[in-house]
Amino acid sequence: MRKNILYSIGLLCAISSTVAAQKNAQESEEQRRIKAEHAQIGITDDVKSNYKRTTNPDAQWFPDAGFGMFIHWSISSVNEVDISWAMITGAKLSVRNPKPTDEEMRKYMEDGDYLAFMDCKKTNSCLTPNQYWDLAKKFNPSSFDPDIWARQAKEAGMTYVVLTARHHDGFALWPSKYGDFNTKNYMGGRDLVKEYIAACRKYGLKVGLYYSGPDWHFDKDFHNFMYWRLKKDFPFLPELDADLHPRTTQKTEAEKQQHYENVAAYLTGQIEELLTNYGKIDMLWFDGTPDIPKDNSARNQLITVERIHQLQPGIVLSPRFYGYGDYESTEGDGALPTTVQSNWSELCSNIETLGWGYCNSPVKTSAFELNQLAVCRANNTNFLLNFGPDKNGVFCKDMADRLHDFAAWMKVNGSAIKGTHALDPKEQASVPAVANEKHRYLFVMPKTKNDTIVAALPLPAETITFKTSHPIKKIQLLGQKVDVKYEVNDGQVTIHVPSEVRTINGDVLDVVLK
Repeated sequence: MRKNILYSIGLLCAISSTVAAQKNAQESEEQRRIKAEHAQIGITDDVKSNYKRTTNPDAQWFPDAGFGMFIHWSISSVNEVDISWAMITGAKLSVRNPKPTDEEMRKYMEDGDYLAFMDCKKTNSCLTPNQYWDLAKKFNPSSFDPDIWARQAKEAGMTYVVLTARHHDGFALWPSKYGDFNTKNYMGGRDLVKEYIAACRKYGLKVGLYYSGPDWHFDKDFHNFMYWRLKKDFPFLPELDADLHPRTTQKTEAEKQQHYENVAAYLTGQIEELLTNYGKIDMLWFDGTPDIPKDNSARNQLITVERIHQLQPGIVLSPRFYGYGDYESTEGDGALPTTVQSNWSELCSNIETLGWGYCNSPVKTSAFELNQLAVCRANNTNFLLNFGPDKNGVFCKDMADRLHDFAAWMKVNGSAIKGTHALDPKEQASVPAVANEKHRYLFVMPKTKNDTIVAALPLPAETITFKTSHPIKKIQLLGQKVDVKYEVNDGQVTIHVPSEVRTINGDVLDVVLK
């Protein structure tokens, strides 16, 4: 009997260790992919920069914003593939563990099928860059109504919205005078950015515009469409053109230099359009540095931070273009903050399980995302959650359902999200917690098996501890008028949350100090 018990315990430990290892492997793969993508688009920190965070009064909304909506939308939605990255091949091989062998990669090169090993092979949805760009001819969102987006964001308790005005794929959602791949050439010149901004202002939301430093369409004759990390690991692989064929010609140094100068003029022109054509812009969410070598003189022709502040004095800038900005930018579920951030901070993540543009993949649960939000706020970080509209400009039913859940939750618990900050170091809680004047908000969130499975009711009773030197006036669950039982012993508050009062998407204890 003893042997059986020991065996069972050992088996349970082994299973637990395996599950943990699989989870860690999954998280590390996500982070490896993010790091590889960031390296490809040139996201780095300029540690030598003497840039100081903006002190303009109009920008001081950011640290208290709490919750925001990211919207990744472009021509990729026509085929329900990932925005921009669907045209870059070799990503799956790049992050594979164990790493591919030289022999395997030479066979890959000899076969000439550079879409091999891509997930799109399973669904026959692979696209070359040229095929991806051809989607612009079919992009005509018949149901695009940004008023719905803005209303849903406002009801969900979000403070700001950020739209991909132009992603790496190069398609600009406004009729730009610069370049030939925007709504000036398609959709009869319709200005989707203008309509989006008007909707945000109608609902009192801060206006954010995403703008990519790289533009793979403008750069198509110079860009290698092989995944950066794979080419770095296996230098013998060829550079691929926009048909995913090995390049047979090389540009001269003079041609490259002229191109770099054209890139600088093009990017500067488009950025100035965004900052001058639409009134006040609250946030410019840069993503990636221009495809110009760092030591090239063409960099001196790019728009400067000083010029941006001249055009929009109260703007908040992401750090992903110049290597510095007004806040720390992290990405993905695996980057959820674990410590209190001393600088302005934001985590961006995606409500879909695959890709950033609409990919018709499973959507994460409301409980999972609200738990992410709670952890972010407990660490002085904003949570920017991405929604990808379909080709018609509509959020799918599951996304709309999540927004409905957020709205219901925020109606009850929103006071714990907006305008709150991390606990003083002298106070501690056994769950994520925030403070605002005499209130301490403690998040009692359900534990889920993973990000797409909802925990079943009834949830178990919870015992929460909170350490404070302040006397307690009362403790209640937000939205419920019944007092919660608790005891105080030498500054340690023990709070008992019964099973019957817990709700499926999480609850917030309001600890009111005297």
